[in-house]
Amino acid sequence: MGRGKSTSQRRLVQTTRIVATVLSKDFGIRNGYEVVDRGHGRQDVFIPTLTRSNEASSALEAFFKQQNNHDLGPHLRKVQCLNSSKQDIKIGDIVEVDSSTSTKTMSLILSRHGAVLHGAIVVTGAQTILHDVLPSDELFLTGSTLTFFASAVVAAIDPKSVSLRYAWDEKRPAFYSLNGWAGQNDTPADQRLVFHEGDFVVLPPSGLEVVNAVVQVQRRRNTFVIVRRLDRKKPDITGFKHDRLLVPREEFERSDLEIFKPIGICHVSLLQGHSSSFAAEPTDFFVAQDDAKLLRPECGLCMLANREDRRKRRDLEPLSAMEIMCGAGGLSLGLDLSGACETNFAIDMDEDSIRTFKAHHPSATVFCGDAGDALRRAMLGLRSREGLHFPCPGEIEMISAGPPCQGFSRKNRHAHREAAEKDSRNLLVCSVLGWVDYPRPKYFVMENVEGFTMSRLGGREQGMVKLVMRCLMKMGYAVTCGYAQSGAFGCPQSRKRFLLLASKDGVTLPNLPQPTHEFLGRPAHTFLWEDGSETTYNSASTSVGATLPAVTASDAISDLPVFDWKDPHVTYLGSDAIEVQRALQGIPQLVVKQGQPTGPEKTSYLSQPLNSYQERMRVLAGETACSLTQHQTPGYHALAVERVVNVALYPGANFESWSDPGVKKPALLGTDRYTDEHFRYERVDSDGYFKALMTKMTTQGSMLHPTQRRLLTVRECARAQGFPDWVHFHTDANLQSAYRQIGNAVPVPLSQAIGKSLTAARMKDHR
Repeated sequence: MGRGKSTSQRRLVQTTRIVATVLSKDFGIRNGYEVVDRGHGRQDVFIPTLTRSNEASSALEAFFKQQNNHDLGPHLRKVQCLNSSKQDIKIGDIVEVDSSTSTKTMSLILSRHGAVLHGAIVVTGAQTILHDVLPSDELFLTGSTLTFFASAVVAAIDPKSVSLRYAWDEKRPAFYSLNGWAGQNDTPADQRLVFHEGDFVVLPPSGLEVVNAVVQVQRRRNTFVIVRRLDRKKPDITGFKHDRLLVPREEFERSDLEIFKPIGICHVSLLQGHSSSFAAEPTDFFVAQDDAKLLRPECGLCMLANREDRRKRRDLEPLSAMEIMCGAGGLSLGLDLSGACETNFAIDMDEDSIRTFKAHHPSATVFCGDAGDALRRAMLGLRSREGLHFPCPGEIEMISAGPPCQGFSRKNRHAHREAAEKDSRNLLVCSVLGWVDYPRPKYFVMENVEGFTMSRLGGREQGMVKLVMRCLMKMGYAVTCGYAQSGAFGCPQSRKRFLLLASKDGVTLPNLPQPTHEFLGRPAHTFLWEDGSETTYNSASTSVGATLPAVTASDAISDLPVFDWKDPHVTYLGSDAIEVQRALQGIPQLVVKQGQPTGPEKTSYLSQPLNSYQERMRVLAGETACSLTQHQTPGYHALAVERVVNVALYPGANFESWSDPGVKKPALLGTDRYTDEHFRYERVDSDGYFKALMTKMTTQGSMLHPTQRRLLTVRECARAQGFPDWVHFHTDANLQSAYRQIGNAVPVPLSQAIGKSLTAARMKDHR
């Protein structure tokens, strides 16, 4: 057990034996935690499951038959191959090959034809993302193969001296199951998209376009295709902007088959209402009844296959899920709205967050308390402090978590690269890992801020990520990780997040979600790993452009009621022309009182939904809301209010505009540290996006409404994170708890995308 300096100074983090062993042996961390499952007796090393019947599986089975329980030590042992022994090389052997590049490569023999050998390239842990954590005797298969003569073999690897439990994919990056690796050999080498006459296909954007094009294949011949292009529908006479409504052109286009390179199949159906749905796939589009007359019938076989695929998706039972350190529940809410999960359990220490979570998950069992203490009680068979039963192994199929990120966040000016040693909150991830170790769910999803990947642990760069990956692999989980830009998934906000997905041996490892929306002119999906190995890892992307248009700040909030803060005129006496003009326009000028919310707690919408995003925000169980709550701002002191209302009304305007000719109020600067990056009083751009929301709502920062003289309300911030309007945030009198819950949350559109990745992985296992 790890011992802290003093329990009065710092509470010990509760975790399990496997996690504690990795902390101690691999990272040299022996303080700050304690083991809650002493004598648990669970085997640390798992035996991979092989269910395939193919060449790759046969080679693996042959390799494993050569192993036994005799430990030859933690070092890979090579046996020199003489010419006389090379004829004995067989399927399932791992050999070292002297290649033409003057480097030696290891290979698992898959087949042999006389003196010609064919094998899969094998790498050591030192050649992976965990190069400074994994032992030298741990080997990994790759998706690359090598064909060579037996004469090129210089040594055989003693199978008793190595461990082979995973395959390594540098492109994802991912450690994935050997069964999954063996399945790659069943995949046809030709991966070109198959399409037929009548199919709707997606083409990469051309010219200055950033959104993928949609066409229907009218005719296909040996050397050319004739297609009809479907354009994005512009807002109709009501001003409604549909993100999936298409309009077919009357004319056809001809393209040579050699240059016609569709990147995906999509589906077009008749428009029903506005057809906005949280469960819609990014490749689902619509046409109006009158426009459908221009389209030819779809390929019958493809249409039936699509219907069958959708039926199978509907028939999938949602995964029984649990969220650790759930906060307001942005992660679980998106997973549930996607149809992938049903969150039945949750844990968090914050009472306001628990009340918020319980309100939109009324049937879930929610524990209020420390996740580590809950882990200890669960493993001892005890009830929670509220007298509730904890879930048992087998009851949970998926665990999601967003451990506290304050010590990692770049918004935290006190964050340090040696995060775990400096901020004990950052070792709370070990309690999360303990919760994975205890019930061993099929899937695990973790989200955190970008800074999580930059944090050192035990002297190792990116140590926190390596800790999580290493622990999960010791438990028998395949794992992949990378970054996701929330704006590239239909969130009107720039918020780069770290994602980690893991799956138990025997089920397919989900891919990281692929960007669906245009954002800053490109999909954002790069995973930069800077740990001294001079290797950059890029998450594999299947699309060239984005399928759907960007969601702007205006798209998110333009249907909400307008109001300004009334200028208290503390520094500058008397009303100004802008204030008078806005009052005459009918914009309410509300008096701000310090410590009290400003604005109506419940009110009607300003208008009908103006776009698909707003429509989705209002819908609950098929019913569209007519009113909303928490369209309020906190109350601040008079000087702060005067500073906010006098920031110029143009995109990106900040405190510097107090000196503009149109404002002429430089005295508002006072003696404050206005050069500080947080002293911005910056206005959001209506046609742009919200910047990353802060957990503490202050008048500084980039939180000013695009067109109104005030800060963003609770509801507007919730919209920026993708929370539907029916989510009510339990909070203190001045709303600060609500802003904190929203700022700490995972954007709901991003977690929806994760849910769709889970479902896609499950579908592979059900085929």
